[in-house]
Amino acid sequence: MDEQGNFRADHSGNIEGILSLYEASFLSMENEGILDEARNFATQHLKETLQHITNQSLADQVCRALELPLHWRVQKLEAKWFINVYENRHDANLILLELAKLDFNIVQAIYQDEIKQMSR
Repeated sequence: MDEQGNFRADHSGNIEGILSLYEASFLSMENEGILDEARNFATQHLKETLQHITNQSLADQVCRALELPLHWRVQKLEAKWFINVYENRHDANLILLELAKLDFNIVQAIYQDEIKQMSR
């Protein structure tokens, strides 16, 4: 923030940081002025720069976040979506990606077994 208490626009090139600020602003309690201002600043900035983002993966994340904040989503479904997005990144860690897929599939199998047992 600058001396007047406004958010500084010189950090606007850091899309990941602005996206994190946007997500964090939804964790505010009622009447938290700074986080409300942060949400307004981040929302406006992300909407303005969405067309100029060249990284398609980042653009997808911004677009998805503007639809609905991350912590308001069902985490397992969000994990599946993020695995698919992360898979297309050029700097993806393939070992981490494989572990994420295995974890997701193992948990999915456990859920299916539990549903089978409950339905009996």
